[in-house]
Amino acid sequence: MLPVAAVLLFVALASSNSTQPPDPQPCPPEKLTTYRVVLHTFWTRDLFPKHYPEWRPPAQWSKLIGKSHSRSYSLFRLGQKASPGVKAFSEIGRGDLLEAPGPGVFDEFVAPAIPTGAGRTEAQFFVDGNHSRVSLMSRIIPSPDWFIGIDSFNLCVDGNWLDTITIEVDPLDAGTDNGFTFTAPNWATSPQGVIYRITSRYPSHPAGSFYYPYLKRLPPIATFQFIKTREYELNEVFHHSEDDKRYDLVNLDQSNTISVINSNNDIQLEMEAERREQEMRLQQQLATKSTIARTNALIRHARKNRRRGLRRRQRLPFVTLTPPPPLALAPGVIPSGDKGALLNSIVQTYHDKESHKPRKSRKYSEWDVFKHGGSRDCRVGEWGEWGACSKTCGVGEMARRREVVKHARRGGKLCPPLLETKWCGTGNSLDCGSHPFW
Repeated sequence: MLPVAAVLLFVALASSNSTQPPDPQPCPPEKLTTYRVVLHTFWTRDLFPKHYPEWRPPAQWSKLIGKSHSRSYSLFRLGQKASPGVKAFSEIGRGDLLEAPGPGVFDEFVAPAIPTGAGRTEAQFFVDGNHSRVSLMSRIIPSPDWFIGIDSFNLCVDGNWLDTITIEVDPLDAGTDNGFTFTAPNWATSPQGVIYRITSRYPSHPAGSFYYPYLKRLPPIATFQFIKTREYELNEVFHHSEDDKRYDLVNLDQSNTISVINSNNDIQLEMEAERREQEMRLQQQLATKSTIARTNALIRHARKNRRRGLRRRQRLPFVTLTPPPPLALAPGVIPSGDKGALLNSIVQTYHDKESHKPRKSRKYSEWDVFKHGGSRDCRVGEWGEWGACSKTCGVGEMARRREVVKHARRGGKLCPPLLETKWCGTGNSLDCGSHPFW
């Protein structure tokens, strides 16, 4: 089972007409989108047993050369003659002519070669609303002038960028060499032919390495998978919320920020007041724990004395005593000498205080707001300068920050975003070397 993404296309571009219909609905020109292309190859002896090359050299693939471009550019066209760059690349693997920039090209990219018949390689490239097409090719090694590739595939459909798509391809003949087998000598085609697709029955020569007349079509030899990684708006600015609480940290490499904070007496006084409140809260908690511990000790002591009294009474002779009539006591008055009632009264008083103790609310009351001089909104400083771009090649991000001058107090408005980022760089990765972003 071959890896297939959202869509599987069987590409058979056999039209010889270079005139293309206009795009029904192009993508917005202010959109910049990054894609990752993954080439999977399936050239194995099991799938292609005829003339399968084992050595000098074994089955393998050249580097992948690709371009994103407008409708006016063409890397190659089925049914048309190959350019000198395509001819040199498909015959001897020379790619300097193909890698040269051309009119209508937006981005140029290269993926590493695959040293075996079955493997994978990948690269990243950029497209925008005016350059939404991609063309790419990789040479079959060894071969006379055979390669795989895609010509001017449009990644924009109905005004939207494709999220992911997998395209299945067949071998292509550049039409510049007359060889029929993988290891055929260099027999130049004169006059030069056109680029065509190799099938299981065409060319219909019994010596052809891809000639399998009993098959309806050749097994898939490779697939190109395009995966959208990110979309950018030109001059787009991304606002970052304060959820990460970065404003609580002091950036030590910004001396102006430190001087502002140190010279702000209001902040210093409020920090001191908060510290005293925390100390008072801690003392209250310690006092409460001490009261609970003393009460528990009294309860344990009363229970111990009660058990001792029961054991003492069990040793005395049984005497029936007539208790005196009870005295009428006022409600809440504890009889003199009744330790048990005294302890129960202490415990009950503690529980009553705890149950009626008001809970601290996160919201400030009107009295609190009035007592402390009203609420205060967060106040922030001006935005700093934009920092350097995160990448020297391709598309990256740059950021700028602003600091908090005064924090919100007593229900005031929270701080606005303190961090902004926007995209930077260029969509052309020609200067990135052979492996951009790696």
